[in-house]
Amino acid sequence: MNVLGANVAKGLIEAQALDEVLTIITPVMLGDGVRLFDHPGGTQVKLERTHFSTAEHATNIWYQVKY
Repeated sequence: MNVLGANVAKGLIEAQALDEVLTIITPVMLGDGVRLFDHPGGTQVKLERTHFSTAEHATNIWYQVKY
């Protein structure tokens, strides 16, 4: 299952129901948005990089979420 959107992903992380995160880095400024890992006073989300790849204008990084 794919999850799109920081609010949904944040809720799944809090419920310990998300097992993998794909981060796509591109040279585009999108402006303001919801921070996925912004949890003031909360626990730190532990991620382990499992794979990465590159394309002409993007870097894809896969992480396993460690609970």
